[in-house]
Amino acid sequence: MQKLKLSMQDIAELTGEAPPLIYAAINAGHLKTFLVGRRRFARPADVQAWVDHLQAESDAGRPVCYQARAKVTA
Repeated sequence: MQKLKLSMQDIAELTGEAPPLIYAAINAGHLKTFLVGRRRFARPADVQAWVDHLQAESDAGRPVCYQARAKVTA
């Protein structure tokens, strides 16, 4: 049986992307996720939709580039 929800580690292993990039995609609204307690998960279809979005943007000549957040200094 296929997993119904994927952890952040699962997503990183499946896509080959680093966790910071995955979180940037979530913050940009490109990857739909949900919380169970304090852990974040995504449905496999949502991960596929994100990868499809990345490919579509690349095919259109607009590759997605997630920027790191600026550090806040006190």
